[in-house]
Amino acid sequence: MANEKLKKACTRQELENISYLTIAIRYKKQPVSAIIFLFENIAYAYINVCMHMQRLLNCERDAIFDETGKYLRCSMHGFVFDPKTGECQSPVCFGQRLQTLRLQELEGVFYFAEKHLTLNEDDHD
Repeated sequence: MANEKLKKACTRQELENISYLTIAIRYKKQPVSAIIFLFENIAYAYINVCMHMQRLLNCERDAIFDETGKYLRCSMHGFVFDPKTGECQSPVCFGQRLQTLRLQELEGVFYFAEKHLTLNEDDHD
């Protein structure tokens, strides 16, 4: 691979077969979970933490979208987020955003394009 700063996240095919994927990473030297999903056939990635109470979006149930499929939803208290921007749409945290993780797709493979991100090699191939 030409760009050593890119870190493999997953393939498009993997994402097409599941509703979302979580990957253990380190971001700014802190261990966190990344959440990756397709929305309208575009891949998005965020740090998997709701800003309201610092809980994983999928902490209470194995889902990240609301019943309509239009918004990301924190399963703890039901806060909803625009999947394209990560912006909270719920009154308590309105306008705050999930931490975006940039992705780049090369030949059907998604890579994290973040200089402050490292993969937990023990948890990911």
